[in-house]
Amino acid sequence: MHRRQMLAASAALAAAMPLAARAQQSAMMVDGTMDLQKAPAILNGTFAKLSSQAALERAENAAVRTFAELEVAEQTAVATAFGVPPDAPPQIAQDKAALLDHLQALSGPEFDRAYVDAQIAGHQELRPIHEAYAANGSDPMARGASMVGVTGIDSHLLILRGIQAQLG
Repeated sequence: MHRRQMLAASAALAAAMPLAARAQQSAMMVDGTMDLQKAPAILNGTFAKLSSQAALERAENAAVRTFAELEVAEQTAVATAFGVPPDAPPQIAQDKAALLDHLQALSGPEFDRAYVDAQIAGHQELRPIHEAYAANGSDPMARGASMVGVTGIDSHLLILRGIQAQLG
């Protein structure tokens, strides 16, 4: 009988292991703070997503709106790979919050140019962050997202510079 209890306990522990591993790899720690190794990618990615959501409402240029749709989808996927729960309140750095407020006060072509400029600057900031996480990150899922993210960022910068040239 004791052997059956041990076997059952071992099976229960084995079943719980993947859940524990996922919980440990979450971007949010038990006390609600963010994993410091993941924080730069998450905070900057959240700005890219929130500013792109604003672009979906405010942009006049079709290419800007198309890029914004792409960016929202991509940043949602990256956040998931980094362990950000879908219902987690968005967190961005204070300087990015001020920039987001500035963007949300603009409209039309002025918004389009400011959004593209902000995305170029943000992508240039994100590239070394993802490059470093791809090389040294502790979470395999997030590392994979960063590895793919580096080439994605390079592609986005080419697209954004083309849109910037189009906007003048």
